[in-house]
Amino acid sequence: NQRWNSTTGGAGCPASGGITYTLHRASSPTADQSDSYNRITEAMNLALTVYNCYLNVSKSLSIHYEPGVPTADGNYNGTIRFGSKASMVEATAMHEIAHTLGVGTYSGWASRVSNGRWTGTNAISQLRALDGNSSAVLYADGAHFWPHGLNQASEATSADEYVRNVKMVAALRQDMGL
Repeated sequence: NQRWNSTTGGAGCPASGGITYTLHRASSPTADQSDSYNRITEAMNLALTVYNCYLNVSKSLSIHYEPGVPTADGNYNGTIRFGSKASMVEATAMHEIAHTLGVGTYSGWASRVSNGRWTGTNAISQLRALDGNSSAVLYADGAHFWPHGLNQASEATSADEYVRNVKMVAALRQDMGL
């Protein structure tokens, strides 16, 4: 997994977002909980550094460690639940933050997906600009988009992929009127 920072990610921060989070912790954490809280904190801090650098959005997120969750999940209401240790990485945090910002969770999502493709013009234009391909297709389903959706941590093949993800989320939000 590559990590993004202001050096690897490009020249400075074009935005100054205000996404914050609260990690809900047990009052007397077990060793497993403490380890998970540390992993989640690192993943969320890394992810929000990129999001707040490239997206002018303010939102307060509520983060939970729930061992019963198979991987991780995010909701438009701002809740993210991490379950497996493998999900407690920057790429998954980025993906789940996208869900809290409307990807697959906002009421305007489904109406913009047709035959497995996203139909909103902002996101299609953004994808074509990012990939340098004037005929690139943005695929989507009921909850996800690709490419650049970070649907698997392995999709973070370079530090720039995190920036591409945020730029795509911004364009998807524009298409949904957010």
